[in-house]
Amino acid sequence: MATVEKQIAKTETAVKKARSAHIRHQKKRRLQRLLDRKNGIESALSAPVPSICFGSRALNRKQFHLRKNGYADHAAWRKEWQATRAASFFVLGSADETSGNQTCQYHDGALHLRLPDALGGETITIPVKFRYRENDLLAALTPSMQKVTRGPRKGSDTLRPSAVSYRFICRDGRWHVQAMFDVAAAPVTTSRTNGCGGIDVNPWGLALTRIDGAGNPVDSLDIPWAVEGRQQDQVSAAIGDGVRIAVLYAKKHAVPVAVERLDFADKKHEDRGARTNRMLTAFAYSAFAQMIRGRCAREGVELIEVNPAFTSVIGQAKFAAGYGLSVHRSAACAIGRRALHFGEALRSRHTGSALALPARNRTRHVWSDWGRWVKARRSQRKASSKPKGSCGSEPPGDRGNSLDPSPPNDRRTAVGGSAGERMLRTNAALILSGAIPEANCRPCCSGGVVRPKSQAA
Repeated sequence: MATVEKQIAKTETAVKKARSAHIRHQKKRRLQRLLDRKNGIESALSAPVPSICFGSRALNRKQFHLRKNGYADHAAWRKEWQATRAASFFVLGSADETSGNQTCQYHDGALHLRLPDALGGETITIPVKFRYRENDLLAALTPSMQKVTRGPRKGSDTLRPSAVSYRFICRDGRWHVQAMFDVAAAPVTTSRTNGCGGIDVNPWGLALTRIDGAGNPVDSLDIPWAVEGRQQDQVSAAIGDGVRIAVLYAKKHAVPVAVERLDFADKKHEDRGARTNRMLTAFAYSAFAQMIRGRCAREGVELIEVNPAFTSVIGQAKFAAGYGLSVHRSAACAIGRRALHFGEALRSRHTGSALALPARNRTRHVWSDWGRWVKARRSQRKASSKPKGSCGSEPPGDRGNSLDPSPPNDRRTAVGGSAGERMLRTNAALILSGAIPEANCRPCCSGGVVRPKSQAA
């Protein structure tokens, strides 16, 4: 219901902003479909008994069009219907039972399944081989001291195995079994003194930047994946491969992993363009969050989740040009620095000064200054008629006339043409945002501009 309501509000805004009658008509059609869907959800929520169909509703509806769906008669459909409904069953585990389950137990290389009384009530032996993480299953079945979290013995320690649940699935005439259990996290082998590996998550892949213990970027790489136009299993496999590469890289250098704590549900409802919206819809954000937690726990890598506020802005302003990093890699650098609690003060590389604030504003958080910096920078951006990813409409020879500063090693800004001596230039965005005291007619504030030692310099 919450998702549909957000879609309705977004579509209503699109109807008001539509410039052509054709687009307005299509948006109104979508709005009507969303309203009908909302009414159906309200009816389902108000019903005293929920509507559940084991065997899928799609197969259930096929009985009304037998010839069209390839059935000779209703008996043929019923046979497939019963086979689909009986194609899987689940056996719930319990830590208070032997081998973590009362009905199905694994030992001596076989599953011992107790049948219900309707099928005789006997116990059958099923030889099975777990080819994936069998050692973890055996460790879960081994009794260990655990703390009881429920019941009359809550808070006490007892010797018992972990709860193991089993799911039996029939595929193409063969039965497969899946075991589900809790895995103890491996001991952490990484240290924050070695630095941190920041990860910036994007629909196209991961951008990873490793910083040292002093907060300086030392290495960066991109881990791309393809999600658009692929099935859900393929997307999950691609994301899993990218997560594995990133975590093993952090384990190799003995550094923790830092990621943003994002609300992906709201991000998908934002209008970021047709192509980006399709990529965000296809990208399984929740799958990435689960995979990164599980892989870090398995490999013994510490996972640090940080607030995502202004990470891209800080990375672009402070690290992109100085270290030659892309926007995404510089954002990953800012994420890693935030995880290690490094400062984020707004600074101008070309004046050597920190953001100077009046005494009455010293209680503000540093993010408020970055917000002013972003607003000031938006007014300077120029629309380019060239395709995305090109050099832009501004010719490269006019960089000296731009309000933004040149690179620190640019010979055009040096006195006498010698490298290493830069003229005192201020960032235009810092001036407009009030970051430079002289721009606000204040000769000096606490932490103001560091003036040159001589007029010649």
